[in-house]
Amino acid sequence: MIKPITYDVFLSFRGKDTRDGFVSHLHKDLCRKNINTFIDSEKLQRGDEISEALSTAIQGSRVSVIVFSKDYATSKWCLDELVKIMDCNKCVVPVFYGVDPSDVRKQRGNFADAFAKHEENFKHDVEKVKSWRTALTSAGNLSGWDSEKIRPDSTLVDKIVKDILKKLNRGTSRANLEGLVGIERRMQKVLSLFQHGFPDFQILGIWGMGGTGKTTLAEAIFHYVLNGFQSYFFLANVRESDDQGTLSQLRQTFFSTILEDEYLYISTPTIGSSFLKDRLSRKKVLVVCDDVSKLSQLEYLFGGNNRLGPGSRVIVTTRDKQVLIQYGIDLIYEMEELDDDESIKLFCQRAFKSNHPTEYHQLKLSQVVLSFAYGNPLAIKVIGSSLRGKTQSYQESEAKKLKQVPKPDIQKLLKWSFDGLECEEKEMFLDIACFFKGEDRDFVTRIMEACYLSAYSRIENLIDKSLIYVSENKIKMHDLLQQMGWDIVYNESPLEPERRSRLWIPDDIYDVLIENSGTKTLKGMLLDMSRIPKLELKAEAFVKMRKLKFLKFYLPSTFGRVQMKSKILLPQGLLSLPNELRYLYWEGYPLKTLPTNFDPRNLVELDMRDSNVEQLWEGKQVLIFLSFFLYIC
Repeated sequence: MIKPITYDVFLSFRGKDTRDGFVSHLHKDLCRKNINTFIDSEKLQRGDEISEALSTAIQGSRVSVIVFSKDYATSKWCLDELVKIMDCNKCVVPVFYGVDPSDVRKQRGNFADAFAKHEENFKHDVEKVKSWRTALTSAGNLSGWDSEKIRPDSTLVDKIVKDILKKLNRGTSRANLEGLVGIERRMQKVLSLFQHGFPDFQILGIWGMGGTGKTTLAEAIFHYVLNGFQSYFFLANVRESDDQGTLSQLRQTFFSTILEDEYLYISTPTIGSSFLKDRLSRKKVLVVCDDVSKLSQLEYLFGGNNRLGPGSRVIVTTRDKQVLIQYGIDLIYEMEELDDDESIKLFCQRAFKSNHPTEYHQLKLSQVVLSFAYGNPLAIKVIGSSLRGKTQSYQESEAKKLKQVPKPDIQKLLKWSFDGLECEEKEMFLDIACFFKGEDRDFVTRIMEACYLSAYSRIENLIDKSLIYVSENKIKMHDLLQQMGWDIVYNESPLEPERRSRLWIPDDIYDVLIENSGTKTLKGMLLDMSRIPKLELKAEAFVKMRKLKFLKFYLPSTFGRVQMKSKILLPQGLLSLPNELRYLYWEGYPLKTLPTNFDPRNLVELDMRDSNVEQLWEGKQVLIFLSFFLYIC
């Protein structure tokens, strides 16, 4: 049975030799790096055999550090620990502190003297002494750290801690790569371009079409090498931040983090401060700039491409190669399609929960699907997940439909998976694509449960079909799938936005509200008020929107409060709000009360922050679904 991991590092040492000196400094530095380290107490009772608690700690540690000192071998307690460590076959880091590694390996010098006494004292237990010798020889043969070659102790401690961090990170990375088919092969190619460890600054681009795994590859490399840098930061969803007007906030967080300066504030479009530039030029940092779509985004975030210190590395992912070329990036890795073996493995993992076809019909199905997916991981994942658990007849019937998809239209392949959803699952997918991507899963579930039957299980089904996923309890969705959702809604009525089911484009919402052209077709509206001019609504603005369930008027956190209060005006008051509303979020609501004829019984969440509300409604209301309520004047 595999023991659970409870410690990152187990420290083995001869207390009398090193506890109050070298080991105390090593332990302190490990703890400062938040490395969970086991170190025994001076008061720990020594018995004839290694204790169960100590044995458990050894087995439950990722790395064991053995500090060999001149009197290490005189302690049978230390030798028993050593045997246990070597038997566990875990990662072992030997430190030869004041002793020659060959003396440990061959039991010479002080180690020979110690064993002369052990052989005299343990004549009745020759096997025990033999096991100690074997363990010492094995440990002495391992690559380790020699205090005679690295001085002073502070430098030795620093190097050991960095080595341990690398080993811990490498182990974690391998665990995180499970299920990411083909990722290690691509990582090796990128790292060979990247020249990790070279002292000069380098910037590398990862270029490829959507769904090919650019972000996944960049993230895997980021976690693999980050321990070699003073600071690191993953700039996620740059294009989306730019579209939402939050790029300045992202840049602010980025510089504050890598410079470890919470008071840092950049108020100008460019990085003009010479002091700030000097600070950046002295830092060895690792940065991933993910999903860049314009040259201006890189220029805004970094300025010139040589601002960071020697040894720094920047990775930029994009679908547009010209962005990389225009910014002067010469090192470019083009994302490769999955090869046939990788494609079959990924498809089988998703469709059959195995790494390869186990029956003839599975092989044929794999071949049909993969002939249309063209090695695109996202397409393979989505199609495979949609076929999982279905009958053979169903799978073969669905595979025939793929032949109608024009080659190589990835969006239409993804749409094929959407078409296979049940009616309410389709509605929920579109709600998430238009309104709830990036929101807390519990929040989304509460809203969905007020709108659809069995919402929790339907969300699980969308996850199982790889149409959405959950990260840090947030509902996430690949941008290609979100774009597909947007396209589906847009195509409901390309020329008349008021006839669509959902609105999220600021200009469309502005036109519908200013013209008072809303219809009962509308189910939801999401408006970033910072992206429209001042808007005066008519009193009857929502009268025709009888089926509206989601209404959110919001502003980014960087938008000024004074501007917010005057952004949307209701000079004639507000005649009504839709009684079907489940979610009402209106920042800076200008009136002192909600419409008198509004029935809030279906509300699940009500958020009127920074509003003028003094009284929501008159009399008692039956609010059996309301789980969150906020209004701050």
